[in-house]
Amino acid sequence: MILGMYVNGGDRRRKVAFLLLALAAVMAVASAALAVVIALGSTAIDQLGGTDQVEVYCPVNSCQITRVKWILTSSYPYEVDQVKVVWQTASTSGSYTVYVTLFDDGGNPISGGFATQTASSSPVETDVNVDNVAPSQVYYVQIVIVQN
Repeated sequence: MILGMYVNGGDRRRKVAFLLLALAAVMAVASAALAVVIALGSTAIDQLGGTDQVEVYCPVNSCQITRVKWILTSSYPYEVDQVKVVWQTASTSGSYTVYVTLFDDGGNPISGGFATQTASSSPVETDVNVDNVAPSQVYYVQIVIVQN
């Protein structure tokens, strides 16, 4: 009797399942190999660079803001429309940007603005215009100073 001429049902299913499994494995390898073929020139790839961790220096002398003053509108209803930040620049040349954000009692920002300040050897007062807001709504202030 010739081997393989008569195969019972269970053996046939195993052979078919094995062949299908082998075919699926070959197709997976072939498709994975095609998926990684990318032909790009270096001009088609955006440039990317980074730094190691770098220490961030405070742009404010002694890293302290001396005082924050509130400027209100000149007529009723009196609202905060400007914040005066008193501080000393770390450098005597160049400029800085002073950002002010006002927050409500839930810590949500309700107003803010920014202004540019020229460096000085003396203490400076930076007036930052903000969107008018009722003084009763202001619970927190955040000031960020960036050297330009």
